Amino acid sequence: MLDHLTNNKIQIGGVSRLDLLTDQLSAFLLSCKVDGLSPATLRNYRYQLGAFIKFCLEANQTDAHCITAHHIRLFLQKLQETNNPISVSDYYKAIKRFFNWLIEEGIFEGASPLQNIKLGRLPKSKRMPFSQRDIDNLLLLCSGNRFLELRNRAIILLFLDTGLRLSELANIQLKDIDFDRETIKVMGKGAKERVVKMGKATQKSLLRYLLMRRDNYPCLWVTEERKPLTCDGVQVTIKKLCHRADITDTKPGPHTFRHTAAIHFLRNGGTEFTLQLLLGHSTLRMTRHYVESLGEEDMIKAHRLASPVDNMFLK
Repeated sequence: MLDHLTNNKIQIGGVSRLDLLTDQLSAFLLSCKVDGLSPATLRNYRYQLGAFIKFCLEANQTDAHCITAHHIRLFLQKLQETNNPISVSDYYKAIKRFFNWLIEEGIFEGASPLQNIKLGRLPKSKRMPFSQRDIDNLLLLCSGNRFLELRNRAIILLFLDTGLRLSELANIQLKDIDFDRETIKVMGKGAKERVVKMGKATQKSLLRYLLMRRDNYPCLWVTEERKPLTCDGVQVTIKKLCHRADITDTKPGPHTFRHTAAIHFLRNGGTEFTLQLLLGHSTLRMTRHYVESLGEEDMIKAHRLASPVDNMFLK
């Protein structure tokens, strides 16, 4: 999209005003990268802000100082015609962060044009984990002894056992795995390193896959052709497996494994605080999003174990 923009420059006094916007966007993305934002976040900003700059150009607004709240509202209104409220909110947040950065760097003078723009409350949607049937069907697809079946089973179990993010799981190196301690070292958001624990079944599946490896790559995951498997490759693999498993009652993607792992961890007696460490959340507020998925039956089960009065009389 940015390549398209730079091929349609508008010259003002011998200087391309569009160059200013695209250069500022490039500088903003570089700043975000230095700050440790994830590649996925950078890709989203590049796409979302690229779309915004294209809209401004078509409206003959080629300088950030000419962009007003009215232009931003028009852009958001156009987005609402084809995007859901959550997607529109993501665009809004990207634009807001971009203008805040321009102000902080002294590039944009005055108040942000977004200061009086408020989006409505986002509709609350209940996060749905994979059902036991979904998990059984996924594992059934990976129950053989061929290389891809062993690798995919190890990927699924590691997702379910640790709640790792897609990028964290995809970027694991062999040196990061410690079978003696039953742990894996991962690099999370913001370049924050943490250690996660593996269960026995996950370790066994991982070892069966590693015994099939016939290469010298330092990465954990490889393709059937014994080439490094990329983050996108892991995502495509998961989506294909979910499609074959006929998963339709929840979002068929890697992040649903993270949500499923969190729910099962809590249902099996794990606490919010240890879940926060497992998932690599910087605040407990982020972890509590998963707690919202627990229901009445979970409360009843937990109370059987932790009833204040029953435990008082057990002493």
